[in-house]
Amino acid sequence: MNLDDELRAVGRSAAVPPPPDDLTAAVLTRVAGVKPRKRLRDRWRAFLAGFLVLLAGAVLTPPVRATVAEWLRIGGVQAQPVGTGPSTAPPPPSVTTHLSLADAARVAGFTPQLPKTLGTPTGVEASPGFVATSWVGVRLEQFRSGIEPMYIKQYYNELEYVPEINAFWFSTPHELVLVDKRVVRIAGPTLVWERAGVTFRLEGVDRARAIQLAKGTP
Repeated sequence: MNLDDELRAVGRSAAVPPPPDDLTAAVLTRVAGVKPRKRLRDRWRAFLAGFLVLLAGAVLTPPVRATVAEWLRIGGVQAQPVGTGPSTAPPPPSVTTHLSLADAARVAGFTPQLPKTLGTPTGVEASPGFVATSWVGVRLEQFRSGIEPMYIKQYYNELEYVPEINAFWFSTPHELVLVDKRVVRIAGPTLVWERAGVTFRLEGVDRARAIQLAKGTP
């Protein structure tokens, strides 16, 4: 008989005593306790995965982004829907101060960016973190977004997301409010977008023209 046959014979002849009852009960209890927790972990992981998929969709889908922006911020602008709003708005106010762009940059602390096709503005004013420029019938404000919003737009119509420039179009007149709750004025249709930590508000042109000007702003 070779070694393999001898080992098999020893194995067949060996008597292995059954495990004690308390050990069997302990093992069964352990198994019974682990499986529900494992199932719970699996369900939690499945829920978390599904939530992350929904969150990614909210980030990537423009209509959902527009819905979120109705109660969140767009750069330095807080958008708040209201039940009713103004039906008309006056033309945007012209900027009457005539700073140079270099002086405006020094006061604001950042270099203002202007639409290339509008040419030299008729007025430029600035304060720390803020620059306003105007042309005939057109007003562009730009300001650092910051931690707190600068403006609250109380609108009563839906926001329209403009995916090509990652902007939002306020299609109807709305109240423009400072963060201290003072109503500044009634604003007309406005395009709002953010770029490199600066929020832009462009007012006084229609939607198509506003998008064109925003694309031409460095």
